[in-house]
Amino acid sequence: MGGIMIKILICEDIERDKLHLHQLLDSFLQSNKISYKIDYLENFDVGTNLFLEYDLIFLDIELGDYNGIEIASKIRTYNRSSIIIITSSFKKYLIDGYKIEAKRYLIKPIDEKVFNIEMQSVLSTSFKQQYGFFDKKISQYKIHYKDMLYIEFLNRHTIIHFVNKIEKKTTYPLKHWIEKLSNKGFGQPYKSFLVNLDYVSGFSSDGKDIIMNNGEKIPLSKNFKKSFTNQYFANLHNIL
Repeated sequence: MGGIMIKILICEDIERDKLHLHQLLDSFLQSNKISYKIDYLENFDVGTNLFLEYDLIFLDIELGDYNGIEIASKIRTYNRSSIIIITSSFKKYLIDGYKIEAKRYLIKPIDEKVFNIEMQSVLSTSFKQQYGFFDKKISQYKIHYKDMLYIEFLNRHTIIHFVNKIEKKTTYPLKHWIEKLSNKGFGQPYKSFLVNLDYVSGFSSDGKDIIMNNGEKIPLSKNFKKSFTNQYFANLHNIL
């Protein structure tokens, strides 16, 4: 997960809970070498679009005189893509969490082991869907990792093959993409290919190719077979 930078908003009414959650985040994110910035929502009577800038929002259902579900509805008005994680001392609000599309529901006091497992899962699956990069040499828009099917080195250029069948030719060597997409869910099955592991459906019966979910076959060389297979099954485990 190296190279990720996330902005986090904590919506907690009790100081003790704020500090505990902050400590859990510090420990997890630092151990995973993830850059981050944590803010607190001090004024719960919010009607602005400030939520646009946050990737991850921790939200207590009970915020003094305010209702966390109502605040979450405001968040969803301005930002459909932010990941919301509900924190609560009560299980009775679990159904409300589904209404505002919360990814997780953590019961307080939050156990560190449970927190780390859930965060690992969120960052490996849901959070990854939001991430990408800007490169004006390739596109005027943000390129999302989830939209990239595979990258191919051909005739001294690298070609990005997107899931929508669009192709973008770049002057970058494959080494550039290997470094850029390290820990972003991509694996190298062959010297001239780098594929998005989420779109690998399996292997050919003779073990010489990988099969993408669109039916394309990409060669799998002996030199890369062991490392690629390990990456594939590790990624599959995170998805499941």
